[in-house]
Amino acid sequence: MSKLLPNERHQAILATLQQQGRVLAIEMAAQLHTTEATIRRDLRQLAAQNLCKRIYGGALALTPAGGYMAERVEISGDEKQRLAQAALPLIQTGQVIFLDAGSTYLYLADLLPRDRQLTVVTNALSVASRLLERPGIRTILIGGEVDAEIGGSVDAKALAEIASFRFDIAFTGVCAYDPDSGFTALRYQEAQFKKQMLARAGNVAVLCTRDKFNTYAPYTLLPASQVDYLVIARGGHAQLEQQVTLSGGSVLYIPADDGE
Repeated sequence: MSKLLPNERHQAILATLQQQGRVLAIEMAAQLHTTEATIRRDLRQLAAQNLCKRIYGGALALTPAGGYMAERVEISGDEKQRLAQAALPLIQTGQVIFLDAGSTYLYLADLLPRDRQLTVVTNALSVASRLLERPGIRTILIGGEVDAEIGGSVDAKALAEIASFRFDIAFTGVCAYDPDSGFTALRYQEAQFKKQMLARAGNVAVLCTRDKFNTYAPYTLLPASQVDYLVIARGGHAQLEQQVTLSGGSVLYIPADDGE
């Protein structure tokens, strides 16, 4: 059996979570030469410290999507910029599109072409502000109380207003993804608003950074099978790509970074 001390096992578990996003107790026990019962106890202790989320048979890393918009927009900024660039071919002349309050969509707002007679609906003040700097794009802001952490309005007023629209394509923000739960959100109201918005969309697009793969957020939002366009880094998550393509969706890959 392993001679590792508890804190050494905890560090090994956290390192695996950071690298893979997911830990299975049976695999971790074999790797550390200890029992599943010991690893399950370690995972309970780490979860009590809010360092992971226990799931059946193991644990998931917590999503990095929390915090205020100004903080989130700087996280994985280069990757988000390339996601936005890769998504541009999805936008066609005369479309009515929805841009969600996700930080990635601030980058997309900066790149939207001004000569395609676009109408952009958003519930995010930050996105609307960026679009005001791009004449030629019609901008409609969904009202309601602005949630500072979400970066947009998701209350009853916003829900009522979203019912007035039909979108050619909706770009939805996501907080986390794991193969069992699909895409998830951190807050209940946020998930309910997004579901209603997506029900109004002809096509659904998700731009997802790698740090959200195999992470946990509590509220189910969108199964991968309902994604029409997934924009990710090449080789980001084979199982997610398979779930999307087997259901008839398309995967778009971001331009390679010089360091990759």
